[in-house]
Amino acid sequence: MARLDLLFVLDPLEVLILETETSLLMMREAARRGHTNHVAYVRDLYLRDREARALARPIAIDETVRPYWRFGPRADRSLASFDIILMRKDPPVDATYHAALTILEPARDQVPIVNDPAGLRTSNEKLLPLEIPGASVPSVVTADPEVIAGFVREHQEVVVKPLNEFSGRGITRLSIRDSALDADAVGALAAHHGQHVLVQRFLPEVERGDKRVFVLDGEAIGWVNRVPRPGSFRANIHQGAQVEPTELTDRERELIAAARPILAERGLAMAGFDFISGWLTEINVTSPSAVRQINQVMGTRLEVPLVDWIERRVGS
Repeated sequence: MARLDLLFVLDPLEVLILETETSLLMMREAARRGHTNHVAYVRDLYLRDREARALARPIAIDETVRPYWRFGPRADRSLASFDIILMRKDPPVDATYHAALTILEPARDQVPIVNDPAGLRTSNEKLLPLEIPGASVPSVVTADPEVIAGFVREHQEVVVKPLNEFSGRGITRLSIRDSALDADAVGALAAHHGQHVLVQRFLPEVERGDKRVFVLDGEAIGWVNRVPRPGSFRANIHQGAQVEPTELTDRERELIAAARPILAERGLAMAGFDFISGWLTEINVTSPSAVRQINQVMGTRLEVPLVDWIERRVGS
């Protein structure tokens, strides 16, 4: 395989969390094969007329030292000069994030971009499961306090999720037993989350774990169960959850298969499916992770098939 130039669009390295970061594993495996990794932040992307460009820096990774990265000199390059671009910036999916997609999109016909910026622009991670019949628990997406309060009264206990965050940030639990369950309090909650929120029936089975499945080109390649710390309903690694091995159920495999055409149509090749008790709660497509935890519990090195796939994608 000829040497490749890979560009990773990331958050600043200073804020990445090593114990859950997947991009660095892909970089390390790519470098082992002789490829060259480059990094650009959103502020480094720009358009010159309709040409998408980046102020990109080559990077070397050594996780045994701090800081764990070493940059080479910055170069002003057309995005078309890279062999592949990995869009791996974490949410929030805000105006800054959408600006990055707008800059990346003109380069789609010249260089493979994973995941596809047009697909990212039209796909919300919290709402993607609602597109698959029977995949989600009862849900409502609304900014209306009365609708939220009525949904709580109907289902007794719910979770309220901001639409554009990640890693459990901003998720709130509401119960019919809450004395503050009135229109003013619920309205304040909706406003705090930025108007529209996703409200879903609470799944008490989350105490037994939230399963993350890494899906590549519509096929599950690894999975891990994340168990919340005692007293918490948030099963995210960043929120203190522990990991354990698990298996996929027939229903989970069926739901992944049902989502495959949607992901393929939108160019969302890398995805992280989250399941609680067989219900699909989220499809992470901005920066699917947990590869380190999957490697830990399954004894695998998922970065190897991921870079295998990158090489095939460039060569196709």
